[in-house]
Amino acid sequence: MIESNESSKAGLIERLGGLIMRWQDATQRYDETVGEIFRLGPAERLCLSFLAGGPQPASAIARATRLTPAAVTALVDRLEARNYVRRRRDPLDRRKVLVEAGPATEALIQKAYLPLAQAGAAAFDQRSTEELRIVADVLEQIIAIQDGMTEQLLAP
Repeated sequence: MIESNESSKAGLIERLGGLIMRWQDATQRYDETVGEIFRLGPAERLCLSFLAGGPQPASAIARATRLTPAAVTALVDRLEARNYVRRRRDPLDRRKVLVEAGPATEALIQKAYLPLAQAGAAAFDQRSTEELRIVADVLEQIIAIQDGMTEQLLAP
């Protein structure tokens, strides 16, 4: 039986597992609430999140969202009509088109995600550099585990 107090390593691991699940649920609730307020579905939110890294070709959006090319075209059309994204020529290859975040995405970030990032930064500011390094290392490891498990679920 696992000791459920924080004085044992097993108790801390159990607590961390529960906290990670609660964090995932809280993140999903927040993102769903943002979606309701801004009238964005899950694929639309995922696309906008992906574009936060900079302009992307439709093929990269298709891989990130796991949508077909035709579905990505429709998705980008919907988002473009609402000023969430815009298309532009690739400066390195004028034959290609890139999709980038538009003015409505910037407004969404300012209203919904910037305050969240600022509150998180204030919480992190209370920790030492070494504590933050440990948290970052653990999060990277947990993300890698979750990505690997996702790939396993998708494998034939």
